Amino acid sequence: MSVSVQDFKQALGRFASGVTVVAVNDEGGQRGMTASAFLSVSLDPPLVLVSVGKKAEMHAHLLAGARWSASILRSDQAALSGHFAGYGEAEVKWEGPPEGPPHLAGSLAWVECSPFAAHDAGDHTLFVGLVDAAGHNDGEPLLYSQGKYRDLVPLPRSG
Repeated sequence: MSVSVQDFKQALGRFASGVTVVAVNDEGGQRGMTASAFLSVSLDPPLVLVSVGKKAEMHAHLLAGARWSASILRSDQAALSGHFAGYGEAEVKWEGPPEGPPHLAGSLAWVECSPFAAHDAGDHTLFVGLVDAAGHNDGEPLLYSQGKYRDLVPLPRSG
């Protein structure tokens, strides 16, 4: 029995995720794409994973072995998420050394990665990066679920 694409999308769309912008430097400047399929893989060595569609421009960069970054967006950076997903414009400010991959200024956290592994996964490739550098700032994460950005809701205190 096979699940329909619509049922699969509806079910998985209810999983809340953080939002990242994956970026590389290339001859034309900085390139980025919004990605919510991002996760920590290992502490020793420090590894992260991002899932990238094979039709995405970023796919070719990562497949070619580019160093990359992932900027974890703050709750007030939804416009940047939309911008890098191709919906709307936002002012983009990059940080990072000129020889390394850029990360977004003011993001909640960021990692810079060297290629570690790539795994075919249907219409996507899973890119595993070895984390070379990381940083963080204060704030709340930008969350996404059911096609909308979401806020954290404090849990009631017991006792």
